[in-house]
Amino acid sequence: MEHKGYETKSRVICMDCGERFSPELVQRRRATCPHCGTGLTIEKSQKRTDKQRVYFAYAQIVGDFQVIRNFELYAYYGSGEQARYSCCEILQHWIREDGKREVVARNHTTSFYCDSWNGNMEIRNRDYKGRYYHSANKYDVYPFKYHPDSTFKDIYRKYGIDKNLQELTALEAIFFIPMNNQAETLLKAKQYGFLGFSHSNPGDIRRYWPSIRICIRNKYKVKDASMWIDYMGLLSYFGKDTRNAFYVCPKDLKKAHDRLVIKKRQEEKRQELIRLREKIDKEQLEYEKHKAKFFDLQFKDQNIVVVPLVSVEEFMNEGDQLRHCVFANEYYKKRDSLILSARIDNKPIETVEVSLKKLSVIQARGLSNNPTQYHDQIVDLVNRNIHKIAQRV
Repeated sequence: MEHKGYETKSRVICMDCGERFSPELVQRRRATCPHCGTGLTIEKSQKRTDKQRVYFAYAQIVGDFQVIRNFELYAYYGSGEQARYSCCEILQHWIREDGKREVVARNHTTSFYCDSWNGNMEIRNRDYKGRYYHSANKYDVYPFKYHPDSTFKDIYRKYGIDKNLQELTALEAIFFIPMNNQAETLLKAKQYGFLGFSHSNPGDIRRYWPSIRICIRNKYKVKDASMWIDYMGLLSYFGKDTRNAFYVCPKDLKKAHDRLVIKKRQEEKRQELIRLREKIDKEQLEYEKHKAKFFDLQFKDQNIVVVPLVSVEEFMNEGDQLRHCVFANEYYKKRDSLILSARIDNKPIETVEVSLKKLSVIQARGLSNNPTQYHDQIVDLVNRNIHKIAQRV
């Protein structure tokens, strides 16, 4: 169970013994309760009660059966009282060496809103196929710990399945590990992070198995296998040696992973800029072919100046500064439209689209497509100079 303390400005409540003590004893969100001596993780909260639940398991041998008994442990905490606990057996797996098995359990009620065990221990349908859970998942739970007195049959212990099992349920391990040599190796090497990952992502484990063996030889334990697999993909992307322990076993996996993520983003951005520049250069010639005759136009009214966008790059800059789609939607390709930029002190404030067929303003958009306080003045300025556009048409 988590050992918590709830802190306000005036007190901290130890949820283990219910007593209060001064917030002055809190250091870096940690404190030791002066009443019961429990090390606490401190949370700032007005809460005065708490409830926690964990599963644990007890493995034993009964006749020809390997039995896995699962228990639900509840803890109830409140200000001014000692923590109260309740423990209830919820599930048993009875497994024979030939693979036949039965499930004895309380009824497991599961949905998006509920997860509870109720009723009596009865033989249940182990192959339940419902809306929320499939196959054996409804009657299989992952235990936080196995009781230290747990015993497993020799046929399972030779694969490394014992009370130290992590990341897989006993049921998953018994039916998965004997059929998978790599999983057996991971279990015996106590590489539990890879073990749990291998059950749902066997392809990734096979792909990077030589690198995983390097981790095993160097006694490098990977807790977050998903991040490590992503990290290996980044190493491959940059052409690094994935058989070299220097790369495969970083001192700080998260730091090494995040550094390569940033580097890849920078590389992708650089490649995108190269592609964008190639696109702009290609589209520029076509744009000039159709719109160059308008490039020397300029309309003025007090501090407002309206000019045509003379390059595809200007479309991009205009779209970025005003956060609209004049570049993303390739307005420079619209043959029957002339795109103008209304500016104050050479900074764009609205982008204006003029129909070359109707010789009228179609739209004028400011920041995030919203009109500015100069909107009417800008539209009027363009309309008063439509005849200059007509002459070029």
